Amino acid sequence: MTGQSPRAILFAIMDDLDLRLISELTKDARQSSAELSRTLNVSETTIRRRIQYMEEQGIITFTAILNPAKLGYSIIAIIALEVELGKIDKVSESLANCPNVRYVSLCTGNHDLFIGTWFHSSSELTQFVKDYLAGVPGIRKSETFVILDVKKDEVGWLRSLEQMDTSG
Repeated sequence: MTGQSPRAILFAIMDDLDLRLISELTKDARQSSAELSRTLNVSETTIRRRIQYMEEQGIITFTAILNPAKLGYSIIAIIALEVELGKIDKVSESLANCPNVRYVSLCTGNHDLFIGTWFHSSSELTQFVKDYLAGVPGIRKSETFVILDVKKDEVGWLRSLEQMDTSG
């Protein structure tokens, strides 16, 4: 499957029922097999088997989604980092272990890492940048983007990259 887009690979291993089932689960993952079977006009056994297969293959996963605002986090920021190339792994490990950091990704372009962060206040974000980031060996430069409003938040869109295997 080398050279195919992730979308083409997805369609090659999944049929229309799988795609409709995923669509329903993204609307409400707590729907029962009975509800899903009625909506999709197939048996409950088919629904359970399809869900089990997709879970086993790592296509879908079920998890609790935290709402940062309800937990008192009023500041959400994405921070772009320039890192010394030989220290990217150590820096990313250090950041991944920090409780305010919600995700860490390596990237191309003018920055080496992007981190997603949650904070209770702007002063907490300031302390994080001035004290924590400044103290991590290997970080050369940071650029902080405070999120003003979220128009779409499709859970797991980044996670798909880590399990994508296009080697064939």
